[in-house]
Amino acid sequence: MRRFMAFMLIVFLLTSLIGEVSAVDDPQPLFRMEMTITVAPVKVENASTWMGTFKIYVVLKDPGYRAYFDYLAANNSTKAREEFKSFVKQLVYDNMRDNIEKRFEAVNMTSTIYLPSGGPVKVLDNWSAVVTFALANFLVSDGKVLRCPLSGSLDFVYKGHVFDYSWDKLTLILPKDYQIKNLAPVPDDLSDNVAVWKDGSFLPIIELYTPVYSYVLFLNSTRKEISLLYDPEEGYVQFNATFTGANATPSIINQLLASFRATMDVMSIDTRQENGSLVVIGVARPEVAYHETSSEKVWKAMVKLPGAFDSISVVGGTYVLAPDHTLIITVTEKKSNYRLYAYGIAVVLVIAAVILVKKKGAGKEPEIPEGSAGASPPETGEQELPEEPEGR
Repeated sequence: MRRFMAFMLIVFLLTSLIGEVSAVDDPQPLFRMEMTITVAPVKVENASTWMGTFKIYVVLKDPGYRAYFDYLAANNSTKAREEFKSFVKQLVYDNMRDNIEKRFEAVNMTSTIYLPSGGPVKVLDNWSAVVTFALANFLVSDGKVLRCPLSGSLDFVYKGHVFDYSWDKLTLILPKDYQIKNLAPVPDDLSDNVAVWKDGSFLPIIELYTPVYSYVLFLNSTRKEISLLYDPEEGYVQFNATFTGANATPSIINQLLASFRATMDVMSIDTRQENGSLVVIGVARPEVAYHETSSEKVWKAMVKLPGAFDSISVVGGTYVLAPDHTLIITVTEKKSNYRLYAYGIAVVLVIAAVILVKKKGAGKEPEIPEGSAGASPPETGEQELPEEPEGR
């Protein structure tokens, strides 16, 4: 026992001396650390905020302290785990909390740290632990961009000396439907809004576009085309809108669909990706005015578009663009009985002409051929004898 305690005293003295010699700009010497920060918008007590949830996985790597906690565990494992928990809280959690508080004070902001019910540290096997806490106001907005006020290098105070709060890996998980404006330094890996850095001692610069501004950027950087078809029999308008030139995140797609629903009486609507473009397909119920002439039926269908389009086409009709992005579609149809009416008039005229000709022919005397006047009836094979004169 005395030999072990003497050994531990020597270890701690050497560790302290090493710390004094190399305290500035050196990595913290005690733990291997991997940090994961998950960022998401949440509501806390009916107030909206951006929460950053920290999970810091640590493994004790200092051989002197490992020997010390192994010795404690051999005699009282519960006490050893409790002391290790306190050790991790003081060095890992308290140092991170102090960094966070100083950063918020520097920008004249306040924030709140939320801890699990069992405290920030959970002890695992092999002198490892996970430190968990959540931080409100992790991102703040200026209307266009969401920024993290914590960006910069991290400090780690150990035995009165300041080291770099060094970690082996930092993983930042951002909402998939938010567009990244800037991450600095450049991540070693970035995919689906998950960024990974290796071997550092900082919190990165994090900037995201707000959903509204992302939507504006999307509309300003795309070519917008729409084709419409009004069906008078069914009474609805089919539309097909194409947006080409920029990537559409889920948030942008949701806002785009909401804009169609807000301006048009949409019966059904959907989207698809096609050849690098976003296509919106839908059916809407228009306001319709109808009139007819002796030869035509005319429908005017009015729909309000969700914004300006670079190209508009109407199938089976014509259109005019009224103020406030209102489209008036005109569909004209020839009456199907108009030809029969024309044919009927033609037949009546023909019949009338025939009757008129016949009437003119009935008013004339029949003509007698020349040489036939006073002619005797034709002779036959028998003739009467002439009568004898009287007085014979």
